Amino acid sequence: MDAVAERRASKKRRRPDEQLRHTVLLAVYAVAVAGIIFTTVVIFSSVYTSSPVAGAGDGRNGKPLHLVGTSPFSASSPPSTSPSPPPPSSPSPNVARTPKLQRELSDMFTRAVWDVPVDSKMPDLKSFQLTKEMVKHRAKDNIIFVTFGNHAFLDFILNWVKHLTDLNIFDILVGAMDTKLLEALYWKGIPVFDMGSKMIAKDISWGSSKFHKLGRDKALLINAFLPFGYEFVMCDTDTVWLKNPLPYFARFPEADILTSSDQLRPTTMDDSLEVWQNGIFY
Repeated sequence: MDAVAERRASKKRRRPDEQLRHTVLLAVYAVAVAGIIFTTVVIFSSVYTSSPVAGAGDGRNGKPLHLVGTSPFSASSPPSTSPSPPPPSSPSPNVARTPKLQRELSDMFTRAVWDVPVDSKMPDLKSFQLTKEMVKHRAKDNIIFVTFGNHAFLDFILNWVKHLTDLNIFDILVGAMDTKLLEALYWKGIPVFDMGSKMIAKDISWGSSKFHKLGRDKALLINAFLPFGYEFVMCDTDTVWLKNPLPYFARFPEADILTSSDQLRPTTMDDSLEVWQNGIFY
């Protein structure tokens, strides 16, 4: 009897210890489960409230996919996949735009040499008629350099313009004897006007009727410039300027006309004018 009573007493002494251990284990389990739940909530909340990843899209149109919402455990409505409205943009400044016709005329008259047109459409042919206004916008110090030709002389004309602009001479105009040359020069940014010659675009044989017409149109072109009141340097397209000739011309203020000749060798040994009786002048 004493042994049985002692065992019962021993069990009663162990029960509080077992209950204590059981309570501690339950507390540990509770803390672990609570930590798992908290971690899960934090992860899902971070996913649903973060900004879209740079470069991410919806797989169709490349637009970023915005995830709107907080935690999936909140009582709010389900996350929306529609993109958020863009922020209001600042008002554009008021820009005064020049009317189209005025822009075209300004470009044709004042655009720098070699600056190609910005418009893709060729202006009307009437816009290329030679006028005093056109010469006024191109002349400098009341002087203008002029040459002319048809499309067969395109390479000569480009060379003529290139040598003058290399000498910082930009007061130039080119007369086009056919529309093909006119269009080619216009799109290359070279100041050009229509001579109205209706000349063929092909090469002109020396001594042919077209060749003689070229000479007559040259005289008519000089006559067309005279009433404008500008001093002009009329050149053939095969002229190559290696120096600015204007300082030399300025040495003879009393001269009304200065002309070159086809003399193959000089008639003077200095910088004075040639002996005109020994040359071929025309």
